[in-house]
Amino acid sequence: MKVLVICSGGLDSVSMALRYIEDETTLMTFLYGQKATKEILVVQRLAEKYHLGFELMDISQLKAIFGKENQLTNDNATVEDGYKKSVVVPLRNAMFLQVAMIYAYSHGFDKVVLGSHMDDCTLVDGEYAFPDCSPAFFKAFELAMDMGTFRGEKHVKVETASLLGLHKSDLIRFAAEKDPEILMQTWSCYKNGEHQCGVCDSCRNRKAAFESAGVEDLTEYEE
Repeated sequence: MKVLVICSGGLDSVSMALRYIEDETTLMTFLYGQKATKEILVVQRLAEKYHLGFELMDISQLKAIFGKENQLTNDNATVEDGYKKSVVVPLRNAMFLQVAMIYAYSHGFDKVVLGSHMDDCTLVDGEYAFPDCSPAFFKAFELAMDMGTFRGEKHVKVETASLLGLHKSDLIRFAAEKDPEILMQTWSCYKNGEHQCGVCDSCRNRKAAFESAGVEDLTEYEE
């Protein structure tokens, strides 16, 4: 199977990538103006360790489209503790998927994989915390891409942890068995410090998921 994994270097996408290290797999990562660029080094390490393909897509010139309020891309916005809607990069998965699906259709891939999981679909004020992580979104996107290509072309599937019904803790348990070393090297933090901050929304989710998974968290945190 020829698999294209959208891999940020975070816990979720790395864990999903580990499911396909024995296939013909390429890791695609994006520079989109994010503060936490350390995560890309993790993707490079993973690709080198398992001799996987590696594609770095620099779309950072587009970062202005994410607006001035976004914590992850605006240099003047402070990364706050805990969840705020401003940590959601608007339709980021749609942008990544669009590029990845074009690449997949053009290069003969069977599947595009993302790490988005069921915990991303937690309801906050009646809405998904991360709207572009829901199974419904991914099913609709896959259908749109299929309808936008010739019928005779290979149909490219979209697979995510959320479509498989997996939670972050499930991903941790799998990665802890498959490659505990790379698991602990994954970068979840929204910041780009020497160590992961331990207090941003992503770091807090990481800590809680390790506890839920029953796996010892050896990550170095600032707090």
